[in-house]
Amino acid sequence: MIYLDNSATTKIDPQVVKEMIPYLEEYYGNPSSLYHHGQISRRVIDRSREIISQYIGSDIQEIIFTSGGTESNNLAIRGVSLALKNKGRHIITTEIEHDSVMNTIKNLEGFNITYLKPDKNGVISEEDLDKEIQDNTILVSIIYANSEIGTIQNIKALSNIAHKKGILFHTDAMQAAKYLDINVENLGVDLMTFGAHKINGPKGIGALYIKRETPIKPYLFGGSQEYNMRAGTENVAGIVGFGKAIEILSHNIYKRIEKVKNLRDKFENTLKDIGNIKFNSTAKNRMPHLTNVYFKNILSESMLVQLDLNNIAASAGSACSSLSIEPSHVLKAIGLTDYEAKHSIRFSLGHENTLEEIEKTIQIIKKINENYS
Repeated sequence: MIYLDNSATTKIDPQVVKEMIPYLEEYYGNPSSLYHHGQISRRVIDRSREIISQYIGSDIQEIIFTSGGTESNNLAIRGVSLALKNKGRHIITTEIEHDSVMNTIKNLEGFNITYLKPDKNGVISEEDLDKEIQDNTILVSIIYANSEIGTIQNIKALSNIAHKKGILFHTDAMQAAKYLDINVENLGVDLMTFGAHKINGPKGIGALYIKRETPIKPYLFGGSQEYNMRAGTENVAGIVGFGKAIEILSHNIYKRIEKVKNLRDKFENTLKDIGNIKFNSTAKNRMPHLTNVYFKNILSESMLVQLDLNNIAASAGSACSSLSIEPSHVLKAIGLTDYEAKHSIRFSLGHENTLEEIEKTIQIIKKINENYS
């Protein structure tokens, strides 16, 4: 299979699997237990938390492990809204957020929400954010890198605007973590969502960075795990795998960026001469591995089936909404019609891909496009 859906999930690194296996087979003790096996689990959790905190430039206690990006986004948004609901009930976000942000915010009771509209390339205006801040605004949540069109936001500038008004800032960095700087001091954020399965780690494990003294309340109740912020027995093997994935990433990120960008540019530069297609985002500042293509004559479902028949995996948008029959809200937000959104495919490359795979994919796309012309 030629796998071109790395924005949905990535292949787990063999070194990560090797690191996890002992904590699935031999050292399976509950990390809250006092006996030896439990304390082994506790120590490896602490070690992974240390590796991850060093990578993002935070204190160890500022990392809260969760089940993934969706839970981290819920904890950030619901936790702050619970803590600050008496101070204000206005939240600012964007029209291009992941569903786990959009639907969490949508289901907050008694809050007013402002959705910032991006430009045609998916860029959020700093001036628009500044203009929409109100006296009762308590939180701004803006995605770092979009999973469908790859646009990267200037999080540092946006967070500075919020902080000048005394407002907390959260960013969903799930897509950003594999290729961008996620040092929280450089970004200037109060809360940041990130996770393992986008960086060649295991599924089912994520984290939320919570800056010290940020007002936030838990919404899951039980034991005192994760500094009383996230009840429930920790996913020990997943946390170990998360730490190992971060460790590998820290040594290879620049090589990976160079490789996927070269492959992506080859892909786009060859496809641009094919008739009846266009690229849905040409923003200068976008993720190096991702491109979103509109095929005038081919429904996305039909294109995906044809690609799959040729052993190529791609997607029509975010994996969390792939079963929806509605056109992508991200593509509509940047000005595409329903027709255009339903004829668009996301190709997201990984460092495992080869030039031969990209060349083969291009030839297959050309053939499919000709058959539908």
